[in-house]
Amino acid sequence: MLIEEKYFPQDKNYLLKSVQAFSKAALLKDWLQQILSSYNLQHNPMGLEDDFIIELKKKIHFGQELLEDNYDILAAVFRHDHSDNQLEIMWDGRSHMEAYDHDWKGMYAKWTAELSLIKEIQRPIIKFAVSEGGINHTFLKLSIRRAILSHFDLRMRSQNLYRVSA
Repeated sequence: MLIEEKYFPQDKNYLLKSVQAFSKAALLKDWLQQILSSYNLQHNPMGLEDDFIIELKKKIHFGQELLEDNYDILAAVFRHDHSDNQLEIMWDGRSHMEAYDHDWKGMYAKWTAELSLIKEIQRPIIKFAVSEGGINHTFLKLSIRRAILSHFDLRMRSQNLYRVSA
């Protein structure tokens, strides 16, 4: 599945978009596990397995629904910040797809580690997971989106990303 949205005028790196789309399912699961780890680090530093933690581990996968659109935002931020790599020559024998995959996954892991510590991202996921997706998810998705955009000092208008500070 190829991501069709254009989040900024020069959003034309289709190889990178396809790498990001191909990795999406696995990386969303990684993000959920990062949120669970961050929650435990902040609220359960001794690692006690009480009923809530056991329940949360079983239900954390429900939070994936909230992260799917927000994954696309992170992917667009990466494409925007790395838009100059489209025609670079690969001297190490890797294909462009392999290089994009490596670079994207490395930055994604760094970003999700940072973002998972932010309460405006962590709490909606925990709340939605514990409720097994039985609450209004639109507000929670938008709350996560606002936190992500704020973290990167970005704004979004009509599906277009732009930096707040030039």
